[in-house]
Amino acid sequence: MKRFDAILEKDISGYEGEFSQLIAQAPALYRMMTRLLDDRALPRSMSPLVIAAIAYFILPEDIIPEEKYGPVGYVDDIFLCAFVANEVTKESSSPDILARNWDGKVPVATLVKEILDREKELIGDKKDRIMQYIGYDQLGLTPSDSID
Repeated sequence: MKRFDAILEKDISGYEGEFSQLIAQAPALYRMMTRLLDDRALPRSMSPLVIAAIAYFILPEDIIPEEKYGPVGYVDDIFLCAFVANEVTKESSSPDILARNWDGKVPVATLVKEILDREKELIGDKKDRIMQYIGYDQLGLTPSDSID
């Protein structure tokens, strides 16, 4: 069985359309999420959220499905990974937790900030639907954890 990141790389290979530079980062974002699960510095409370981001990438029918939209269908997956990465950074006692699990070609902190700053452009008003889809409110996060 092929690893999902290899399938993802094949799906986006040669894509030069809308959001192509961000979409090119999808495999590295996916790998970072999987690596975070093995990182001892990952706060235990963040594991369900990281798992949800990984599962969301793999699910064929999500809020912006790849089957319908092609590579652009990965923008919601990419956004969710950036959201989760930001939450992990806030909750972690290890400021370099993302960097040590990152193998992308651009600095991960810069990428996460760019994706979050471009939320409306990337996913429009779909953030709440994405969070509902992954069961964000059921992931055991404390009430002080908010969806920014």
